[in-house]
Amino acid sequence: MALFTAPAAMSQLPSNILEGSWRMVSQRSVWPDTVIVTTNPPPSIKILNSTHFSWGYQSQDGSEVLAGGGRYSLTGDTLYIEYLEYHSSEVLVGVELLFSARLVGDLWYHVGEFPSGFRLEEVWRRIE
Repeated sequence: MALFTAPAAMSQLPSNILEGSWRMVSQRSVWPDTVIVTTNPPPSIKILNSTHFSWGYQSQDGSEVLAGGGRYSLTGDTLYIEYLEYHSSEVLVGVELLFSARLVGDLWYHVGEFPSGFRLEEVWRRIE
């Protein structure tokens, strides 16, 4: 029996350190003239499999729902790139976003620059 179950179990192992489900803990948006810090963000979930990610957010009152996703790559354990194939903001469809990634315990520190000129600093916690 072990011969039949071991290969199936091996195929379930994560392909990289970020694969899994994440919930946003905090977000900091840095513009040239403004900094917006969100320490208790509304539900925002990001799910990564071995090749693709999907992200969704809903404001506390339900008036705003955002989503996006597509392919991603992770080089080493520090360069995370999202290739947006769909997004609720059409201007981001087709955009490639580069982020530095740092994993400390169950926290993922995610920092990158957007084409519109702001820096995004996020902290995500792994969902078990």
